[in-house]
Amino acid sequence: MAATWLPKSGPQAVCEGGLLEDDSAEHPLAPWFEQARQRRRQRQDAAPVRPGQRTRALITIVHNEPVFLPIWLRYYSRFFAPGDIYVFDNESSDDIERLGAFVRIPAAHDRVDHEWMVQTIERLQHELVQRYDVVLVTDVDELVVPHPRAGTLGEYLDRFDEEWVNCLGYELLHMRDSEPPLDLERPITEQRHWWFANGAYDKPAIATAPMSWPPGFHRRADFQYNLDPDLRMVHLHRMDYDLCRERHRTRSRRSWDEHDEREQWAIHNRITEDQHFRSWFYEDSGFENWEIRPERIPPAWRGLF
Repeated sequence: MAATWLPKSGPQAVCEGGLLEDDSAEHPLAPWFEQARQRRRQRQDAAPVRPGQRTRALITIVHNEPVFLPIWLRYYSRFFAPGDIYVFDNESSDDIERLGAFVRIPAAHDRVDHEWMVQTIERLQHELVQRYDVVLVTDVDELVVPHPRAGTLGEYLDRFDEEWVNCLGYELLHMRDSEPPLDLERPITEQRHWWFANGAYDKPAIATAPMSWPPGFHRRADFQYNLDPDLRMVHLHRMDYDLCRERHRTRSRRSWDEHDEREQWAIHNRITEDQHFRSWFYEDSGFENWEIRPERIPPAWRGLF
């Protein structure tokens, strides 16, 4: 009974190669999807059923995010109580608490510094896993969304009993020729019809134990990997062409740490010139070995966020 939410074998559910209807056969990890599902199914079948809601906490960090923070709060507030949502505020110029209910943690730092960022969040994550059953860490432009067949994020977290899990990363992509500018008052997936797989966002975001990440949170520091192909991390960075470019302009005006400059971490966040930005937006995933190959978002995802 513990695993009845997982996809079951059968002629209606499984396609060639063990893939499910909404799986992309072109995804580099597609040959391992069924193996990952089978492993998770066996684990959950053997696990005791725990009644009730598990305690859960959520962490992010922001600096002037008037577009993404409201979207992030609107989605995650469906599954987390205000007192369990922790937002590090790195000297935002406006009052971010007017955007929603959460725990604001002042975090003054005068430059973009990815090592400082991961160390700051790691400390809180290590503290919170001692008080909560499960802790989720995301950037403010990332939504962790289970496939609808796996239930809501809240239901997923109530079942979760592993040390950590890696999401399957996808980036939304605004097709300007056919899609108008984003209406921020409407669900995003009613307005955007394309995304692409980006393994850089297969992030180990959900955990029940202390985590250690390199800067960017793209993987565990020990390189261990535990994929759930039915748990998507949807990166919203490219959800709207003009909003994305304006965000890049804001970030390019900030000071960047010398180490970040030397390593060119997140350098794409400072691309603003028209032709260079357009080329990056549609042709450069920002990560080696990951091409932008747009796929239509399956109908089952419509209206989820």
